[in-house]
Amino acid sequence: MERNTGILLAVSLVVLNCGYCDAKDAKPILEEFKKDYSSISEACKAVGFVRDACSTQVDQRKVAFTASVVSSSSSWNSGTLVFNKVISNVGKGYDPKTGVFTAPIAGMYVFYVAAIEYGTQHLRSDIVINNVPKVRMLGYITAGYQTGTNMVVQYLKRGDNVRVAHFQGSGYYSENAPMTTFTGFMI
Repeated sequence: MERNTGILLAVSLVVLNCGYCDAKDAKPILEEFKKDYSSISEACKAVGFVRDACSTQVDQRKVAFTASVVSSSSSWNSGTLVFNKVISNVGKGYDPKTGVFTAPIAGMYVFYVAAIEYGTQHLRSDIVINNVPKVRMLGYITAGYQTGTNMVVQYLKRGDNVRVAHFQGSGYYSENAPMTTFTGFMI
């Protein structure tokens, strides 16, 4: 903006020196230029504000998270699986204390879960949206530490919630490098 100010001032001085001074006093012309420049400057600031506000709104519309468990349990057999280690949480929709994602804005979302059974204890768990199971993961007991995965694409209204809930079996397995994870994002 400062560079443009200098250019406009230089152009106006050239114009004042090249002919306007012959018939008119330079002071009223300079005052008119200052008013015009002030109006243009305010308009440019307003456009910048609108651009900045729009880019902020775009950033606020981004929603994505990945959370994991970093310890195992051989006895988990009911309720919501709480993925207490947050890897990312853009939009702040996932709550690591409850294990529940709450949609901060309406839109189409994708949710993916990878759940590893503990040892040879089969594990069935569901991706649940607003208390309705949508898809199920299964880690079966034919060999130890089988992985169940699944994904769902669903339109959510603001305030809708998504969680991973126990269905059958017991336990889950993970390590410090996350293996049992819950991911969601808006598309």
